[in-house]
Amino acid sequence: MADRFEGTATGLDSPGRKIAQVTSGVDLAAGPCRALLVGTAGTATVVDIEGNTSTNIPLQQGYNPIRVTKVTFGTAADIWAIY
Repeated sequence: MADRFEGTATGLDSPGRKIAQVTSGVDLAAGPCRALLVGTAGTATVVDIEGNTSTNIPLQQGYNPIRVTKVTFGTAADIWAIY
């Protein structure tokens, strides 16, 4: 199917173009994401795009608009990176 929006510039406020399942404790293979989609709410340790590590970050079920390069699951689970 043709992408009607292929020629449209995408920004951080645009819908994601790709999703990838996050593996706990492993750098995101596609680099920094634009957001996280969380299936089970809870906490996680994240590394942001500047390399700062933050622990026990609460993640809500659903869309979390944070740009990270790595997620280590605490009580949160079923996490997907949106690009």
